[in-house]
Amino acid sequence: MNNHLTLELMTPQGDIAEIIQAIWCASAHSEGDQWLACDGATGVIFPVAGELFLDDQPVAPPYAFQQTSTHASKLSFSKEARFCGIRFNPTILPQLHATTHSLVNVESLNTIATGLKKDPSLSAFVALLSEYLTLPKVINRGTEHSKHLIRNLINLTPLETAYQRAPLSQRQLERQVKNQCGVTPKYFERIYRVKMAKQAIKDHPFMSFADIAQACGFTDQPHFIKEFKAIMHITPAKYRKLLSDSQSKQTKLILR
Repeated sequence: MNNHLTLELMTPQGDIAEIIQAIWCASAHSEGDQWLACDGATGVIFPVAGELFLDDQPVAPPYAFQQTSTHASKLSFSKEARFCGIRFNPTILPQLHATTHSLVNVESLNTIATGLKKDPSLSAFVALLSEYLTLPKVINRGTEHSKHLIRNLINLTPLETAYQRAPLSQRQLERQVKNQCGVTPKYFERIYRVKMAKQAIKDHPFMSFADIAQACGFTDQPHFIKEFKAIMHITPAKYRKLLSDSQSKQTKLILR
């Protein structure tokens, strides 16, 4: 995540990847903040030790659901805080709740939280989740069109083209995605464009913002800067500086 945190992360493969983006555990070396990008996904956070805040609101044990947000969320933590989480793909959490899936019922989540108090490592977390991850695949035909549209937007397919590729009307898709994810397809398009720009800044530290704006489909550089700041709560220039400062610190540690 950043210099304040050590992050252990597992990206599921196979059928589970249809449901879960990531399973992760973090430990804080010092007090700090981390901005979490909004990408339409949802999750469950398990605070294990120390203090944890999401958008300045305390995340109290044993767990808290992270709902879809229309902007980046600020995660704040105390020194030596430990916390773990599950990151679900868009549309999945409402399905799990609607089908009373055991992965998200109170008893299961309390059992997982109790286990993490004993061992908050990634391997222990995955072991605690294992019986729920082997349950039958969550199937909801009503969300298939939404998921197809979102996959197109993740791949930066223009929104109008994504609508044309779907068997439902634009109005039906807009209503369906909004109901299932809490944000509109248009907003999904904005988030993923910014997410692509964020990765471009990381991969190409000397690329001009004008070139990044063009490569990522923004109208121009001012539009890119405005959208990036609105969604990430940080300017592209400041984000690039944070990446550069982080790299410099890592280099100094290696040289020592």
